[in-house]
Amino acid sequence: MRDHPAAGEKLVIWVGSSKRDLLSFPAAVVRNVGATLSAAQFGDTPSAAKIWKGLGAGVLEIAEDFDRSTYRAVYTVRFRRAIHVLHCFQRSRRAAFVLQSTTLRCSRSVCGLRGATTRSGMGKAQSRRRRTAMEVGSGNVFADLGIPDAEELQTKVQLAVAIKREITARGWSQARAAEVLSINQPKVSALLRYRLDGFSVERLMNFLTALGHDVEIVIKPRRAGQHAGRILVEAA
Repeated sequence: MRDHPAAGEKLVIWVGSSKRDLLSFPAAVVRNVGATLSAAQFGDTPSAAKIWKGLGAGVLEIAEDFDRSTYRAVYTVRFRRAIHVLHCFQRSRRAAFVLQSTTLRCSRSVCGLRGATTRSGMGKAQSRRRRTAMEVGSGNVFADLGIPDAEELQTKVQLAVAIKREITARGWSQARAAEVLSINQPKVSALLRYRLDGFSVERLMNFLTALGHDVEIVIKPRRAGQHAGRILVEAA
């Protein structure tokens, strides 16, 4: 895990078998779910995430359709410093009630860790709740999932979060955003849903300048103890 998180970054905590189960999904689904979780990590509520029925606000479900199947991931944002990925599964209608009750128990168990979601406190919290196995993420969801170019992908998500916030704050329609950014409406839709394969880091930075923001690139030596340099995006 990173010792120095970016501004506004939350921990991602994988509960139980959630990460292993997600990694069993098709690669395209893993990538899309990873992007949605990454956006949530930096404070957004992605449009792909819907409230999980029966558990109320703060527990959300991501549903991804692929090859005539639907894959789902459930996570909670009921903590100020962390998001917890509770379950990842390919759900059938017949098994829905079983999974919902399991998620409820898992969510309640995780809620017992409230106030212990800082990096320094997680070890003690985990020892108090040995029944709920948890893995604290590295700080980069894509890296946790073994996806190549993880740093670049996280950087693109962070830039897209800033773009989405600006468009939302201005109350623009997708058509208006497309006009300002000089792209078509389907590309705006993809951008706002964090489907970013068609966008380079440079292009996303250019979108921010078109929206009236300065983008500064600061190059400095890596911190002592880091194995490699990294890219950070901090919104002013």
